Amino acid sequence: MKRFLIGLAATLLAAGPLTAQAAECLATFQVETEADHGTLPSGSILQGDIAYSEGRALRMGNETVSYLSTGTIRVVAPDGSSISGVVRAVHMVRTPHFADYASFDAKNVDGNLGGISAYEDPLLITLFAPRGSLESFDLPKDTEGWTALSRRQVFQVHTPDTMWTLPGRVFDFEATCK
Repeated sequence: MKRFLIGLAATLLAAGPLTAQAAECLATFQVETEADHGTLPSGSILQGDIAYSEGRALRMGNETVSYLSTGTIRVVAPDGSSISGVVRAVHMVRTPHFADYASFDAKNVDGNLGGISAYEDPLLITLFAPRGSLESFDLPKDTEGWTALSRRQVFQVHTPDTMWTLPGRVFDFEATCK
């Protein structure tokens, strides 16, 4: 019996960890800027995408689950300038006090959006729903699932100059996972 258990353990270790394959997801959206940013005037329409894989879920109290995720957020202006960041987490928040929301949180923000090339973390895409709207902490897997988070959708990135923020309104958010 001891040899059997040792052999089974060796086989399992050689096979690697037993984990579910993370879904590969792609979200596309548009952003209408709400402030001037370099050469981009307020009201500029930017094209964005988020390519991400759902990672390990960490419960953060009773109201939040944060998914340690991988991927990128990229936003491109009509003049071809852009910014991008590395997705570090997707936070799902269900709260009776304010609003339910999901927030894509990116670090290592870099680019030349509107000719500006210095940025501070984070780059955020946050989608809000009325409080009590979300029934679970699960990440939606398609556009229909994300529709519950369409009450208010915002974009935000910071520059190091007095932490100037470029805010924007997100619209046409669509997503698929496979």
